[in-house]
Amino acid sequence: MNAPIEAILFDVGGTLRSSRKKTEPEQIEYVKQICQLLSTNESPEILLKELKNRTAEYRSWSRRTHIELNEIGQWTRWYLPDWPEEFIRQRAFILNKLWRQATGELVVFPETREVVRELFNRGYRLGVVSNTVSSTEVPDLLDQQGISGCFEVIILSSLVGIRKPNPAIFLEATSRMEVQPENCAYIGNKLDRDVDSPRKAGFSKSIILLDPEDGDQYTENPELAPQQYIHNLADLLDIFPTLPQKPAAAESYYASLSTMWANKFPSLAEFGEASRRLGFKQVELNHQVNSSMLSRFDFSRIEVSSIHEPCPADVSAGELKERDWMISAIDPDCRKKGVEAIQHSIDLADKYGVKSIVIHAGNIEPDLSLEKKLRNLIESELEDSPEYQSIKDTMIQERARLARPRLEAVKQSLLDLLEYCQGSGIRLGLENRYHYYDIPSLDEMDQLLNLAGPDQLGFVYDVGHAQTLDRLGFFSHEEWLRRFSSRIIGVHLHDVRGVTDHFSPGLGEVDFNMVARYLPAEAFRTLEVNPANTTEQLKRGLLFLKEQKCIVEYQ
Repeated sequence: MNAPIEAILFDVGGTLRSSRKKTEPEQIEYVKQICQLLSTNESPEILLKELKNRTAEYRSWSRRTHIELNEIGQWTRWYLPDWPEEFIRQRAFILNKLWRQATGELVVFPETREVVRELFNRGYRLGVVSNTVSSTEVPDLLDQQGISGCFEVIILSSLVGIRKPNPAIFLEATSRMEVQPENCAYIGNKLDRDVDSPRKAGFSKSIILLDPEDGDQYTENPELAPQQYIHNLADLLDIFPTLPQKPAAAESYYASLSTMWANKFPSLAEFGEASRRLGFKQVELNHQVNSSMLSRFDFSRIEVSSIHEPCPADVSAGELKERDWMISAIDPDCRKKGVEAIQHSIDLADKYGVKSIVIHAGNIEPDLSLEKKLRNLIESELEDSPEYQSIKDTMIQERARLARPRLEAVKQSLLDLLEYCQGSGIRLGLENRYHYYDIPSLDEMDQLLNLAGPDQLGFVYDVGHAQTLDRLGFFSHEEWLRRFSSRIIGVHLHDVRGVTDHFSPGLGEVDFNMVARYLPAEAFRTLEVNPANTTEQLKRGLLFLKEQKCIVEYQ
């Protein structure tokens, strides 16, 4: 009896997409850009010929050895070995991107997106195993299609250093997915590397997508013959029926995942399903979600921990800020618009029984030019410079001069909102913010929390924002916790590198062990990570947070 298929892994080139070869005049235009990047007067025509020859030599070596180099290795050792190594190393990724664009245009098959989406919704765990000389091309392509989140792993030869037909690249995928090879199927388009090698890795099924222009795909050799041939990716839907039981995470957690990560999926439905599979008990609906998206979200499939206003974002957060329709607006009509946007979030929460609203309290001054200079100085390790101190002093003085009327507007807005949700059981949560001119500062938070008791108004502690403002030199990270831990109703968990936040926990510099010491047990925990974080990084982030005692398992 054949083992049941739980996971389907895909090749990319020739399977999920094809490519159109560029004409020589088109290639020359890209090679001209390469010449400019190299600051060379060499003829583009001559360089094009050299790069074609060296690419062919590299591919021959790589296919013979089953070794794949990353972009740096390819360009320093094979394509431009006569150039200074450090010079090429610093430019390798952009050189590779230009060269890939010169040699071909990627064309995604029209059925790819919907087939991947349907297989995901039928309960299959999906992955990619692909030979490629680019570390960014496949993730970018899947992001553009809005399906990258449907794949648990993306194994690329340029990143793992080995290539098909070496079976080890398939075992790398199954190991990371923690799935048995015999429960896997592989979909490819080449007999010589997409049939025998997954079979040697223990896969129980291989399927070849036929290319009508390739007459060498059929074989009588049983070692090379796949279990099935298909003519279109959509044929997979006749082969893989809906699974009787959807996959679940080995461990689940009292934790929520923000819809900040949702644009890796075709819809909120797939985002919610992926969250469940990762082990999240809840999700947080944020200000990137509009009414149309909400209309297709099944609130019965996964709990909602909190709503981050403005949600529904039928007027985007960016537009509200641009028009100064914020609760910090001095103009009464603008302030009213800001209050109404949050009232819509309260209405949504009341409709679905959500008890926490995350609130941004506006800003003192929208101009971020001085802060941008400060951040650039820190990234250049010049925070001890006179320029840094001068800018910082100016910002402190300006904030103190401008703060009072804006802060008074926030106070009045919060009183209006507290009255609006009176008796609903909904608590408003004030979030500490990312920019220095944002409201509230530490002392402002104290004033605002004194407007109401903890059953109505609390603190949503954003770990990354506190870390960033500490790094900028304004507020101590731990001081937010020392002063306001008793008022924390929720926490946004993400990591920070320098002054850039929203990395998956464990990828940056935040002391989560310190964070854990202050978190109330009843506060919701939301991972708020940007879409650049992969599924694997989120899985590791959850385990890291468990080890740091920031989250606990759901029994």
